[in-house]
Amino acid sequence: METQAKRALEHRYHLVCNQIHELAGSLPRPELLVVTKGHGPEPLRELFSWGQTAFGENYAQELIAKSEALGDLPVRWVFIGHLQSNKIRKIVSVASEIQTVGSLKHAEQIARAARDCGKIPYPIWIEVNADLEEGKHGCPLDEVPALAKAVAQNPDLHLRGLMAIPPSHFQDATTPEVPPLYTSLRRLADQVGEGQLSLGMSGDLGLSIRAGSNLVRIGTAILGPRQV
Repeated sequence: METQAKRALEHRYHLVCNQIHELAGSLPRPELLVVTKGHGPEPLRELFSWGQTAFGENYAQELIAKSEALGDLPVRWVFIGHLQSNKIRKIVSVASEIQTVGSLKHAEQIARAARDCGKIPYPIWIEVNADLEEGKHGCPLDEVPALAKAVAQNPDLHLRGLMAIPPSHFQDATTPEVPPLYTSLRRLADQVGEGQLSLGMSGDLGLSIRAGSNLVRIGTAILGPRQV
């Protein structure tokens, strides 16, 4: 990378890390997952050199291309995009975990692919369509317990918890009050698998941390506008 671009990237990265630290205060500090959609491998290599090892990818094709380009680094790839049955085997072969499982059908397909790849038990998260927003994927809140129970019975899967995308009206939230929906997600996550909650993006970072999110997903605030 050019020196100026590298310095800008480093500044944004440490700014976000410091923001997470300050927002967490005395609360447990959530893990940062850098979302890489639309960005090439070069800035990711720089981020890795500064200590960032976990990257979240939305598209199977990009995931595979970037994993090959950064094959010399022990990157932890996390798939956070919409799952398609015909892409699951490729995703499992590269990603360390999948956060967007919204059905038992996909969970079982992941388990079969993981067995074939020798990656069992394979870590997954149940994606929740928390506010039943049209156009978003995931399992409705009231169906999560049944899906979690079914997944837990599969020895080839390891259920880490819940993942949710914040409703659009929370993504630019300025209120200090944690929304009841976030509280419900935290309570439900406590009853699922490892009890982990992946919630929080740039706009609702503070709300998510105060709600007790274990992992936050940040892209543009660190990497800048998408290149493609």
